Amino acid sequence: MSELPCEVSELIMVRDRRSDGATKRRKEGGSVAVHRCVAASFVAAALAAGPGCAVSRVPQAPRAAAWIPGDKAVPRVTVYGSLGRLLPAYDETPALERFLYGPAPGRSGAAALRNPQGMTFTQGRILVCDQGFPDILAIDPATGRIASFGDSAHPPRCPVDITADVEGRTYVADTTLRAVLLYGADQRFLAELRPPGLAPESFRPCSVLVHGGILYVGNLAGRRLDRFDVARETWLPPFAPSGTALPLIAPTGLAAGPAGELLVVDALQGVVQRVTAEGRWLIPIGRPGRGAGQFVRPKQIRCTASRLIFVSDAGRQSVLVFDATGSFLFEIGGDAVEGGRFSLPVGLVTLRTSDLPVLAGRLAEHPELASEECVIVSDSLGGESLVVIGVVARAAEDGTDAH
Repeated sequence: MSELPCEVSELIMVRDRRSDGATKRRKEGGSVAVHRCVAASFVAAALAAGPGCAVSRVPQAPRAAAWIPGDKAVPRVTVYGSLGRLLPAYDETPALERFLYGPAPGRSGAAALRNPQGMTFTQGRILVCDQGFPDILAIDPATGRIASFGDSAHPPRCPVDITADVEGRTYVADTTLRAVLLYGADQRFLAELRPPGLAPESFRPCSVLVHGGILYVGNLAGRRLDRFDVARETWLPPFAPSGTALPLIAPTGLAAGPAGELLVVDALQGVVQRVTAEGRWLIPIGRPGRGAGQFVRPKQIRCTASRLIFVSDAGRQSVLVFDATGSFLFEIGGDAVEGGRFSLPVGLVTLRTSDLPVLAGRLAEHPELASEECVIVSDSLGGESLVVIGVVARAAEDGTDAH
């Protein structure tokens, strides 16, 4: 791996959670140095966590200039905070009733999630698998409305991951029903998908992804990737490593890679497997361990439009970031996250910053904090269920940031 040329020295004004006094702490991480002191006007800060990187935390509603890394290191991320605070206020109370009696209890769109897992972004909505209800919840960033998604006559029982195709159909991995639930663009239930000829105990879907017209299913029971041709509605031969390739044990996360390859998180092997559309298995990303860029219990994965690879790791209580070649860049966790750290990060979804109108509006007044793409992380045990992270991936030719 070639390190990005970056010497980071950041001064971030924050409220220290552990003391009312001023605290200055210096943390060495490769070529990275972080300095902190206290300022009551900001909610939290972040830390630079690896070579060639910078991670910053911004206030939910900035009212004054914010201190962010001034070195212009790229790539970097900015933790914007809870999605709940970046949604419009939503109230379904009829206008007359609201005028006479005020908002009705329980009608606010700010209802907390219980146990969020996998996510996808389709048709302008963020769809979240929530095992706590259990249900699929649809979040509309434009209105703030949060509603149940799908067919009430055929609800999921244990939804863990979700994906959508270009026609707007959604596919939900349900580990209890041992099926992939298929819903139409109108949310009507269409089918329970299972590979033919498999005994029920041999199919337990834990991850799903539509890529190149193929539905890929991480099969926890079969230790393989099952494949379904979406257009022809037929199952294809599964993918599984063979020969000297590392066996696939727990394929809990799937994503399309920067070069079009399929990225497969193996939670028990502690690696990200890579496989081509033809079924050729490539050298994995990462390895198990607690060192920089190593995995303890990786869960899910996403690749941004800027070709950065994000991997949630429940064991490290953080999100690890890699470049397009699979080289480790930095880790997001610890003080960068509101409440001190992620508790159990699982799901990831990518979208444009413009898809979050409230955030885009606030950032227009603070261009130094801007980004053009975001990653949302679901924390199944955290106080903040969905955390929004902005991404700045490269520097422009004129020396300014390009997002």
